Amino acid sequence: MRVSALVAGLLAAAAVASAAGADRMVTSPGRVQALARSGYSAAFLSGPYPGHCGPQVRLWNLVNGGLYRLGRHTDAVCNEGPSGGSGVTDIAVAGNRALWLAYAGGNLTDWILYTASTTRPTERQVEFREVDADAPPPILLGVGSERVLPYSIGRTVKVLKANGARAYTWQAPGPVTNTTAYEDQVAAFVRGGKCYVLSRGGRVTATYTFPAGAVQEFALAGTGLVVQLRQGRVEIHRGASVKTVRLPATARMLDYQEGFVLYKLGKQIRARRVLNGKDALIRYGTHGVLEHNGMSYAADRKVSSIAWVTFTARVNNS
Repeated sequence: MRVSALVAGLLAAAAVASAAGADRMVTSPGRVQALARSGYSAAFLSGPYPGHCGPQVRLWNLVNGGLYRLGRHTDAVCNEGPSGGSGVTDIAVAGNRALWLAYAGGNLTDWILYTASTTRPTERQVEFREVDADAPPPILLGVGSERVLPYSIGRTVKVLKANGARAYTWQAPGPVTNTTAYEDQVAAFVRGGKCYVLSRGGRVTATYTFPAGAVQEFALAGTGLVVQLRQGRVEIHRGASVKTVRLPATARMLDYQEGFVLYKLGKQIRARRVLNGKDALIRYGTHGVLEHNGMSYAADRKVSSIAWVTFTARVNNS
């Protein structure tokens, strides 16, 4: 049956609206232990499940719906039963590439940073460090953007491009405690309370100072540096300008995007709009990440995503 162009257009619009309003979902083999998202890519760490003692890294392409396993199975390590345990502690994603930090412990603990992509799913070792069993992790993985993946070793910040090539290396004035990215920018937090925002080439473009140990959570956005301090206080810094948002005292900020603070309160994943203070329950889950094109969240073995229009409507209509 032929359908007129007008009717076909209306049907297509209805289909898009329906898809935008529905949660898309994939199932993880084991409980989701970590979740990362950049653009239309969501990466998650699937915990052990019957028949497998080790975790797995999966990447979900939200454009084509593909779900990819990255890296060989970690059972080869955990089956050896290292006395200090083994596993994967953190993941980051940029485009079709994931970066993850693994360890295996004994008298000494080996820490290895791996990367892989959907086109080259076999893992490649990026960094290796061996430390005393009771020493803290020597490699700290940051939060990636659609373009870059930052991490740090001591005072050194290293940034990878989404294609896996090295973008630059930057030396901080002190030990780096955390890194995060937005587009080509990277924010590096240094022990003692300083935070340095780096440009695409690794040049310092802004410096912020906080009381030592005050920053609980953080995000880098187009509007500036966003930090959660104690008692639910969230500050948005852009140069000398500071805007303050108040969350419940027990809330934990998960992310920030386009004027919305995403946070967790118990099992609730909620959002607050900075402009007018509107606040809404979005979904229930253990992990949540907000991007300019939507939100991904995880609960038990389910990883779900909602479109940006669905997310904003939930808050604006509250």
